[in-house]
Amino acid sequence: MSQFDRPKRVPSLARLKVEKCPGLVASLERATCIREVVLEECEGIQFEMQGVSSIEILKIMYFGSLEEFAIELSTLAHLKELRVENCPRLFAFPEGMMRLNNLKKLTVRWCPKLELPLSVEMSRCYTSLEKLTLFGCESLKSLPLGLFPKLQSLKIEDCNNFETLVIPEETELQNLTLLRISDCSNMVFFPRGGLPAPNLSCLRVQGCKKLKALPEQMHTLLPSLAVLCLRGCSEIESFPKGGLPSKLSSLFINDCKKLVGGRRDWGLQRLPSLRCFSLLDESKGVLESFLEEGLLPTTVTMLFMFNMPNLKSLNNRGLQLPGSLKYMLIWNCSQLQSLPEEGLSTSLLELFIMY
Repeated sequence: MSQFDRPKRVPSLARLKVEKCPGLVASLERATCIREVVLEECEGIQFEMQGVSSIEILKIMYFGSLEEFAIELSTLAHLKELRVENCPRLFAFPEGMMRLNNLKKLTVRWCPKLELPLSVEMSRCYTSLEKLTLFGCESLKSLPLGLFPKLQSLKIEDCNNFETLVIPEETELQNLTLLRISDCSNMVFFPRGGLPAPNLSCLRVQGCKKLKALPEQMHTLLPSLAVLCLRGCSEIESFPKGGLPSKLSSLFINDCKKLVGGRRDWGLQRLPSLRCFSLLDESKGVLESFLEEGLLPTTVTMLFMFNMPNLKSLNNRGLQLPGSLKYMLIWNCSQLQSLPEEGLSTSLLELFIMY
């Protein structure tokens, strides 16, 4: 398609999606009410958006040859959400991007050459940003969180060159409630001094094979943390000095061999709010018997055990959580031959055993 015979007037058009139209030539100068534009697999599109200030959501996906954005992007003064996905040659945002001071959500997925502008001059653009997702951004090595004062959700995934977050002194991440860092194989540490995020409720760290420690002072700097998920972090040996936050209600530990090996020093019995505990351990030779007495607090109501190839027995004393344990799941523990002869907790309501 080389030319699109567009309608002369579409004053009520609110959402436009163009898919697989590489030669499209079109203009939106008369679509004064449009709020969302989605462009997918439109390699050679010539799309006139200048002057359409009403656009709030723009999604650009699967542009294999796109190297840079049109300057028009910086004229979308009311843009609230920008999503850029699968643009392997894209290397830069337009210089005028700092004018996007209403941007609340930015998602970049599988754009390995794209460099997120992180200069102080860009702080005007990021002042309103609430959600930031960076997926497969090979150029990203560090992220200065001081540029994002209103950030609520941060996800960094499959960024192989990412090493750490940067937090300026005396900066407090007041609005951050969700932090997820996944499959960043070169991440080696969290900022020295910890993460000053008093309202962070969920922390997920997954597939960071070089990471040796969790954030420092978690028990004081993360007082609102309710969910902690650790997966595939083979070098983490222990929880931080001082232990975990007292409000932690759910703890998931998956394939963290060194951490599980030091489980007697976890100090979980000091957590008055812990309700759900899940352990998945695919490494051989770590667990043959579980749970040790006193490992879990008596507040735990849900216990999940997955993929323990060498687990042979359950410790009855460790399972006696008076009045609390109600749900228990044992999955893919092929060496487990029997349950404790003394029985399980009298409070148990449901028991699932699956192979």
